[in-house]
Amino acid sequence: MKLETLLVKNFRCYTEKSFRFNPHFNLIVGQNASGKTAVLDAASVAIATWLLGFKKKNDKKSLTPTDATLSYVEKEGESQFIEAWPVLVSATGEIKGQFVGWERSKDSPTGNTRYGHAGDLIALARECDQQLAEDIKLPLISYYGTMRLWQDPRVSKPKVSLSKSSYRPSRLEGYKHCVDPRIALKDFVAWFARQEWNAFQEGRESTMLKVVRKAIIGCVENAKHLRFDPKRGELIITFEHSEPQPFNFLSDGQRCVLALVADIAQKAAILNPQLGDDVLKETEGVILIDELDLHLHPRWQRHVIEDLRTTFPKVQFICTTHSPFLIQSLRSSEELIMLDGLAPAQLANKTLEDIAAGVMDVNSPEVSYRYAEMKGVAMEYMKMLDKAELSPQEKLDEYKKRLADSLAPYADNPAFQAFLELQRVSKLGE
Repeated sequence: MKLETLLVKNFRCYTEKSFRFNPHFNLIVGQNASGKTAVLDAASVAIATWLLGFKKKNDKKSLTPTDATLSYVEKEGESQFIEAWPVLVSATGEIKGQFVGWERSKDSPTGNTRYGHAGDLIALARECDQQLAEDIKLPLISYYGTMRLWQDPRVSKPKVSLSKSSYRPSRLEGYKHCVDPRIALKDFVAWFARQEWNAFQEGRESTMLKVVRKAIIGCVENAKHLRFDPKRGELIITFEHSEPQPFNFLSDGQRCVLALVADIAQKAAILNPQLGDDVLKETEGVILIDELDLHLHPRWQRHVIEDLRTTFPKVQFICTTHSPFLIQSLRSSEELIMLDGLAPAQLANKTLEDIAAGVMDVNSPEVSYRYAEMKGVAMEYMKMLDKAELSPQEKLDEYKKRLADSLAPYADNPAFQAFLELQRVSKLGE
């Protein structure tokens, strides 16, 4: 599965907007409140349509009344919000070698989410549902929001049990919570624990366990080994040149990447166990990630995209970011989706200053905002001094007050103030 286009109408902040996606990697960039997360939410509604073709629906994603675009208007003497209807999400893409178009819509706050124009996509899913016992490949779909690690989609708190050594999941469990933006970390830990217990009983690791462990170690910086500790009931990860660390002792960045990669790899392994060692290389699909750079040090940000590409080469990623380091690591400008402004023709060899100024609209990125502000104040101060020096005597007091007011916000920098005060005294006297 690959998304090619996405069209939204009356969805969140968009009255009408269309997007075209690169088949490999997409990085959505824009200022706060420009609609980055809204694009991912709309895309999640689109890809979740695939699940409607399976008898056992593991997840649902419908349009809700809060998805409607709001207008603040005067009506009958009162100011109020007016919802725009109908809300529509339309998409095209390639699924199982076929080009398909489909849409979901909602006509009113109380109406159901319609899928009448999604028949072709649902029919393909039904074919797969009937052939689950065969060696067909199922596409991977998943959505990860900014709160992906801190909220578990499960209401209950399952305990890790090692007694179910014969447990074999249905392939469709790979779609469980797939468009819920939260990661079911407890589910993964329980799955990993069962896999290691089976490996202990049988004297060898399953292919699923090996590929998932390899994916995590390949994407978490300096990781060497990952295992489950039954005494602590949690994952233990070993890094180069350090002692083993429990998952809860890791940094937020380490936990975010570990949980993200683990969830993707586990879903792929459950959906397509027949692919064996090549499951991560051969599984296709669409992954949505909000703020891919979340909690990551800039050094890690510089290679996280390539890590994901290498580990999941046939998956299409659609991500958002505020990081110039991620933008710099893209392979071409075709992978950059700008919500405000135009993407540059070339990204290769662009400096961070070039990207910050040219792509992210940050003025003077080579210095801090306060430094640039102080420099501007100093220039205006000197210009005001020149005018004051030529002004009549009766206006000097007014100029001196304006000069003093312009320096007042920088009381924390006495050297800055003292220098400009000396300039004032030399030109205007005390």
